[in-house]
Amino acid sequence: MHAHAQNLLDVLWGKQKLDASIDFNSINSYLDEDPGQDFEGFLNIATSPKGLGVTVLFDESKIHSADYFSKLPIDRLELVSRSGVVIPTKKFFLNTGHIFFNIQFGVGFSKRIKNEESSLVVLPFSLIQRNANCVHNGIVLFAHKDGRVSDLVFQISSETCAYYKFDYISVFQTSFKEQTIDNANLIVETEKNWTEAEASPQPIAEIYKKHDISNPSFADSPQFKEENVTLYGFIDGDKHYSSQCITRKGIYPICEQLLLPSYSLAKSIAGTLSLSLIENTFEPIRSLTVAELLTECSGNKWKNVTLEDLSDMSTGNYFKTEYPFDERSPEHLRFIYDSPTSKEKLSIACRSFPKKTKPGRKFIYHTSDTYILGEAMNKYLQINTENKDYFGELLAPFLRKLGLSYASESTLRTEDKKQQAYTGWGMFLLRDDVPKLSVFLQRIKKEETDSYSFIKEAMRPNKENSLSAIPGFNIFYNNGFWSRRYKKGTFGCKDETWIPFMSGFGGITIVFLPNDMTYYYFSDGYTYSWDDAVFAANKIRPFCEE
Repeated sequence: MHAHAQNLLDVLWGKQKLDASIDFNSINSYLDEDPGQDFEGFLNIATSPKGLGVTVLFDESKIHSADYFSKLPIDRLELVSRSGVVIPTKKFFLNTGHIFFNIQFGVGFSKRIKNEESSLVVLPFSLIQRNANCVHNGIVLFAHKDGRVSDLVFQISSETCAYYKFDYISVFQTSFKEQTIDNANLIVETEKNWTEAEASPQPIAEIYKKHDISNPSFADSPQFKEENVTLYGFIDGDKHYSSQCITRKGIYPICEQLLLPSYSLAKSIAGTLSLSLIENTFEPIRSLTVAELLTECSGNKWKNVTLEDLSDMSTGNYFKTEYPFDERSPEHLRFIYDSPTSKEKLSIACRSFPKKTKPGRKFIYHTSDTYILGEAMNKYLQINTENKDYFGELLAPFLRKLGLSYASESTLRTEDKKQQAYTGWGMFLLRDDVPKLSVFLQRIKKEETDSYSFIKEAMRPNKENSLSAIPGFNIFYNNGFWSRRYKKGTFGCKDETWIPFMSGFGGITIVFLPNDMTYYYFSDGYTYSWDDAVFAANKIRPFCEE
């Protein structure tokens, strides 16, 4: 039974116990089209839930504990609601001290309840694993009337997390204190500007109709299980096509606010793009050595390793060449999950792998290499400029100029005073960030200028600038980007076709195709294949002339 059948409003006002999950598709049946009442103030949330239900669906690493859900990571939320738009003044809480989770809130909506003087507030939220990039997406529901609020229902029914999946629903008592919020008008105006800049994508089905593509070629293909797909889409120039955000309990009500984890997309964005920004703003630094900048990475094995070698993951330091042996080694897993401070992370990253060959020769996948790159970029800035933090002072403002959302400006950081950005993982995106990022990178790929040369090289892979990464699949790596090489004649092309892409753990991909086309998907079923999408794109806009 769903909450629709048991009357959602009675549940919220404490007249009836919640005894089932909420069907997201039923929420609109309670609402009319009028915006809800305006309000601003502080929502105080009880420490412990009145009712709680957690159903573990998959726990690959055996990490689940009931203690994770005994309380929320926060107990107070500051909100502004104007004209039916509900805005948390702070969206990310990435260092809460909670035993397992951090938390994020997106921009929600408030609408009048049919035949009532009250309003229903629908607010997106996500639980984010501490020190990791797993995102579990849900919504918060509560009713509001004349400064009084009902209980809060929190429900999670989807995630982008390959190794830990669960359904979660809880009821929390709350109180609301109306209070004028500083800068409320600025907060509302900023959100309005971002919202107005977003272009609503067309349904992905329109591609099949428009270009007569008969077989499912994207993340709707038989290669994917629907339950493992969070979101996917296709960008054709200025046209954006997107799927819905499907959950186990219906269509996610605010797909544009669904939080997407970067995982290793961050290597390309926080790593490569940031290094390009430093070189554009100050001077070329890719040839600087690690040993020059970081005393933690000293000794012979780091003496000749450059920042570009870090970006290429070709330090010459490794255990084994087999992909991805080193990444999954106990030492490296300890670096990722069990090292909350910069000192701990650098100690493991710099010391774990023995020297095997000269730098620049052999690609070995190490997330720790990109983390060292982030530390080195910050060190360079601190020594040579007035800047101290590449992510907050260079990258985040640049992404803001591109029109990316607030989500892209937050990242996981070490839990010490240094607050070092993880660089190799830990960023976040919203759906509309992908086409905006795509437009920039596709433009850089075409421009014949020296600007952004480091990332331009990554977007123009070839056999001279790329290292073999996964030989059996013709997969290469260069400057924080992957690429796939297709042999001559594959698309009717006289020459080889090289396609750059970003890739993230679990099944996250952004593919930069020829002719200003980009394909992307966020999933968590360990599906990394996208050949069908490439051949579909070639039908849409042929890569090469006959």
